[in-house]
Amino acid sequence: MIRIIKKYFFKQAFLIYSYFLNLFFFIIDSMPHFIRYIFFKLFFKKIGKNVMIDYKTFFRYMSGIKIGNNVSINRGCEFFTSANLGTNIDIKNNVTFSPNVKIYGAGHDYKYLHLPDTSGDIVIKEYVWVGANSIILQGVTIGEYSIVSANSVVTKDIPPYSIVSGIPAKIIKRRDLIEL
Repeated sequence: MIRIIKKYFFKQAFLIYSYFLNLFFFIIDSMPHFIRYIFFKLFFKKIGKNVMIDYKTFFRYMSGIKIGNNVSINRGCEFFTSANLGTNIDIKNNVTFSPNVKIYGAGHDYKYLHLPDTSGDIVIKEYVWVGANSIILQGVTIGEYSIVSANSVVTKDIPPYSIVSGIPAKIIKRRDLIEL
């Protein structure tokens, strides 16, 4: 009986949290960028300088998200960490997210009927560009200078200087940089 009451209480607390979080983002979307940045500075684990977070973005459990300098997060992006499993999303410097990128640091283990929670840290290293509508799943590290093509699903680590595409994302070529 106590187990059922605990489960019910946890579910209700989560629903209340979700309600207020959505209300927070509804309000914050009506504010200018400099005021939004102040709120983000309060709630993120870390946020660097010259960070552009467009409107209509969503972050669940912001205390598990670190954002470096010169990061651009476009409209419609969503970032999910885990509340009870301590998952982090670590975005290094000079990273660009195109519209509607989804990052999931938590999920469920399909091998069990009751689908227990799983999680894994996500690290996106320097100078990465993530294309529109891409999905990055738990436990992934994307190496520096890599590009994730639009509409890709990243399920495994990506080595540095890679261009990946597809579902699941596979390396299609090496990124060779030209110096100006």
